Amino acid sequence: MVVKDKTLAGRRVLDAGCGTGHQLLGLASQYPQASFTGMDLSRSSLGVAAELRDRNRLTNVELVQGAIGGDGFEGPYDLIVMTGVLHCLDDPRAGLAWLAERLAPGGLMYLWLFHSFGEHQRLIDRELVRLLSGGDTGEEGLSVVHRLGFGRSAGRYGTHSSATGDPRDQDVLDADAYLHPVMRTHRFGDAARLFEGLDGIGWVALNGVNWDGGGKILDLGRRHPSSPVFLSDADLFDDEELLARYAALPVAERAAVMELRLAPTGFTVVAGTPDAEGLCEPRIAGNVLLRNGTASPGGTGR
Repeated sequence: MVVKDKTLAGRRVLDAGCGTGHQLLGLASQYPQASFTGMDLSRSSLGVAAELRDRNRLTNVELVQGAIGGDGFEGPYDLIVMTGVLHCLDDPRAGLAWLAERLAPGGLMYLWLFHSFGEHQRLIDRELVRLLSGGDTGEEGLSVVHRLGFGRSAGRYGTHSSATGDPRDQDVLDADAYLHPVMRTHRFGDAARLFEGLDGIGWVALNGVNWDGGGKILDLGRRHPSSPVFLSDADLFDDEELLARYAALPVAERAAVMELRLAPTGFTVVAGTPDAEGLCEPRIAGNVLLRNGTASPGGTGR
């Protein structure tokens, strides 16, 4: 979690596009003093989430069928989480604006996005599936995915998977990965620019990065003691001259070098109201790519 408050006591949290609820329910279990709302378009996914919620006796979770940009969910919410959903919105910026309108003062948005570099092959595979399935997005399309030997692997976006062995869960992940008609990927700078000029958003920062089989937290401002959970300069280069050149770059340019070096599959960003930055861990200030509608010096890595 990026916030200093380690309990989230009394906070309202919205998981926008919660799917089968594994992340949502994990958070609800970790923060029992907060209240959680999970929204998703899929009734079947919400059914799985409800089964898991009831099985784990979680009383701080409400599940509601609905869409980003639709009616309801007026909030305000102290934290809005959206994981792997922005890529399938017809208008991502409009979706972010809708979410930003529902932030409470001091509110934060936490987004996980697919990265353009690490997802390049999947975009090729998606096109192959579309041609062989005739564009079917149901059972026929899923059959083609599996006959081709495609599928979302357990470690594709880090060391942990959203799948839990439930075939329904894996089918949902595979259908989203290969059959959803809309698929967008982003570089770090693209993500920052999506927030430019949005009412209520004062800043945007990187938080973490994932690759096939791993992932680390970012501390580009070097505010945190050395730790294996943080990506270090030495993870990128072992040449002293290159390390010195990298260290001398502005934050946004170091971020661009990092994505070029790692070719991530995904990454997380944090955005907040102007008064929310002080609620976050100190390292977040060193990861800011956009503040008050202005990109950090050196560009945002386009």
